[in-house]
Amino acid sequence: MESPQVSLGCTTWRCPDGSFTKTILEPGSGVDKPKERGVCMIFLCSSSGPGYPAGSWVEVELGEGDTAQDRLVDQCLESMLQGEVCQVDSPLGFQLVLRLKSFEKGTEAWELEPSEKIQRAKKDREKGGMAFRDGNIEGAERRYTRGLRHLVCTPSEAEEEKVALLSNLAACDLKKRRFREAEVRCTRILDLDPNHLKALYRRGIARAGMSDWEGARGDLEKLLKLDPGNKEAKRELVSVREKEKIAQAQISKALGKMFL
Repeated sequence: MESPQVSLGCTTWRCPDGSFTKTILEPGSGVDKPKERGVCMIFLCSSSGPGYPAGSWVEVELGEGDTAQDRLVDQCLESMLQGEVCQVDSPLGFQLVLRLKSFEKGTEAWELEPSEKIQRAKKDREKGGMAFRDGNIEGAERRYTRGLRHLVCTPSEAEEEKVALLSNLAACDLKKRRFREAEVRCTRILDLDPNHLKALYRRGIARAGMSDWEGARGDLEKLLKLDPGNKEAKRELVSVREKEKIAQAQISKALGKMFL
């Protein structure tokens, strides 16, 4: 299939978040557009980015990819009509010419039964864990955030899954050195479960990252009372105590100078 060429009169649309610019080369028909989890049959006429081979039909499920280009394709498809052909340009350096042949609209979270929402959230947590272990923190965050979105207005049996997703998002925050965000998430968990081991550890690390040595020490000491064999917590507690002593010494020295 030959790649469509941009011609005069093509409509160009910029995504509100600035993630891509779309030029419609051939308009589609109808009014419906793909939704998250919708299965789309697409043809990539050309591609300058990795992961999507040009010149072939591909079936994709919106939201099931975890790379930056997956997200770009998803966002573009959510704006397309059946039969539409468009050129997509991204500030990240990707360029695609994409044809949407057909799609199944998919089902949004609010349309699901509570048990289905919980199952989808679990799947997102598992896929997010795989992305996290592969070093794809953005992909992991996307999965965990979507999992939590599925659990809005769900019954009490979803609380355990919510806690797991919040804890995993806190791990992403720590990877990106967003210590305040990690502390807030872990505090939400500990308000529900004061003895949650991972939340105590991650809040301790977050507080240490903000130089809140007393708070970090309190979290890690409590964790070690609950789990005395936790080697990582022991190592972090030694570091926190040493840094707390240094900080206290510096404060004492500064106060002493005030009264000379």
